[in-house]
Amino acid sequence: MIVTKTKRGTNLEDVQEMNRSLIIRLMRRRSVCSRAELTQASGLNQSTITNIINELISWGIVVETGVIDGKKGRRSIGIKLNGEPYKIIGIRLARNTITVALFDLEGTEYRKQQIPIHKMDGSANAFNRMKEMIGDMIEFNSIGQVVAIGVVTPGPLLRDEGRIGLMTYFPGWEKINIQEELMNEFALPVYIEHDAKAGALAHWWFGSSHQDHGVMIYVAAGQGVGAGIVIDGKVFRGSLGMAGEIGHMSIDYNGPLCECGNRGCLELYCSTSALLQTLKKEYPSLESVWKEINEDRSSETKEAVRQAAWFLGFGLVSIINTFNPDRIILGDELAEAGDLVHDTVKSVINEYVLPEISRKLTIDLAYEDKDTMLLGSAIVAIESILDLPSSYLNLQNEK
Repeated sequence: MIVTKTKRGTNLEDVQEMNRSLIIRLMRRRSVCSRAELTQASGLNQSTITNIINELISWGIVVETGVIDGKKGRRSIGIKLNGEPYKIIGIRLARNTITVALFDLEGTEYRKQQIPIHKMDGSANAFNRMKEMIGDMIEFNSIGQVVAIGVVTPGPLLRDEGRIGLMTYFPGWEKINIQEELMNEFALPVYIEHDAKAGALAHWWFGSSHQDHGVMIYVAAGQGVGAGIVIDGKVFRGSLGMAGEIGHMSIDYNGPLCECGNRGCLELYCSTSALLQTLKKEYPSLESVWKEINEDRSSETKEAVRQAAWFLGFGLVSIINTFNPDRIILGDELAEAGDLVHDTVKSVINEYVLPEISRKLTIDLAYEDKDTMLLGSAIVAIESILDLPSSYLNLQNEK
């Protein structure tokens, strides 16, 4: 006998919520638009659009902007998103810093604070300082209300459990359930994500060439190495939320032992932690390494960075053959070396990937003026809010 699974139906309330989400997402891509534009873009009828917009205006998330000119000389009332009343606290946990920022629902940053942390001080102390920073940011906010917290961390991250599985170079974080403790402390929904996945989402949201479809991979090559994979606008997470842990992909089974228990892990060769260990005797920080490269005073330093970039490119060959992306973004600390890293990675990929694949692959450096993983921490929370807008945005109106 063949047993088939029965699909669950969708009730009217679910449909209304999906339509609200669709309209907010369409408006996010437009600075100012009309109800008629949304009707055409969404495929919904005019009365449905009118009802949704009236509802969103009552929540304060949409405002009217006055008369605008439309197609064929027609004039209509302009509308736009108003994210200011709804704030998100975004947190980026790295191995040597904690950064906390205040964003609105459109991803606009209002304030940012960063502190150094050190493994000698312990993860518990660092976590307490994070809580203090969150409290300060909530107190700083003077317009609207903080409705959620987004946190991004190095991996491996057990996303469904709300905690880090392993943070190389900074033990102890695996004992802290970051998500649960922050929810208990601040009575707010908390969303946790791997930093590279958040960086990928930020680039998908704000990339110069807007994408609706395709595969984009954001590579965070910093103190560790991870990748965020976005497919048709959705982050690919895997069964435990650990997809993209390329830093613990072995490129040499006889290589050095990694803290994860594996040998020859990619991050042992191309992370900035590994780079500083290689240059330890001469350079106390990455800033001094980049300065040396920019001033073109040391060919040995350049060669060490080039070698790290070569290993990164070699590791990406396997990722390209697995996911066949349209675009790869090189981000985090190693990308600060600029063209030296970009050109080296690209040459390795051109050499080891089939020409038919490499010719159609775009490789870019991440934004220089933005911490995309910090921005991504807010977007992770915003995405969850936009999936169920009435659960978050209408609550403030009722309070």
